[in-house]
Amino acid sequence: MQAELHNLDGQRLHESIVLRFHALIQQGILKHGAKLPAERVLAEQLKVGRGSVREAIRTLELQGLVVSKHGSGTFINTQSLDAMTTLMTSALGPGGSETQLRDIFEVRHLLEPQLAALAAQRATPADVERLSSILVEQRRQIMEGETGVDADTKFHYALATATHNAALIKVVSAVEDVLRQSRDQSLQQPGRAERSLASHRQILEMVSNRDHHGAREAMEHHLTAVEPSSVFVE
Repeated sequence: MQAELHNLDGQRLHESIVLRFHALIQQGILKHGAKLPAERVLAEQLKVGRGSVREAIRTLELQGLVVSKHGSGTFINTQSLDAMTTLMTSALGPGGSETQLRDIFEVRHLLEPQLAALAAQRATPADVERLSSILVEQRRQIMEGETGVDADTKFHYALATATHNAALIKVVSAVEDVLRQSRDQSLQQPGRAERSLASHRQILEMVSNRDHHGAREAMEHHLTAVEPSSVFVE
């Protein structure tokens, strides 16, 4: 631990500490069940105040990545849904490089077609009505010269909600900020916003008809239609 955590600096030290813990967990250096050193020891190793360590540990607890056991200490926890979604979001990270955008679209291709298929099997009339109203809003935004990213994001989240799978909804919610970034970048390219709306309508039609195979294919078509042309060019 001491060799891995040291000399953090910056204005928001606790955020730097949190991100360092994310990296150590993702690299397998800190494994599930590992006990953290005492707050005082961590502060000495990191060369920061105990207040920064305390705030970082509190954040990690909220993210589900550590658990405190009274009388025993604080332990790494990577097996909860909260922990997994936190690590997924952290791994994707902010930024707009082609490599990051490619990673994000690969995640979308893996996740969203199956999500659409499940929504087609489980959506209620109220779910379908909400999806339809969002597309009306998306059309209005595009006609007013916007990219429609706000309605686009709402549509995908509403589609996740229509699966009625609490774990899946939580995963989509956790990575929504990152996915929104990929949508915003792709929709800024000429013609992409209109293609997005058209393929959303096709997805909605499949969901309304409870055609889960068609919904899966429509989502695949949608992702291909809106992804930046440079993303999968080697």
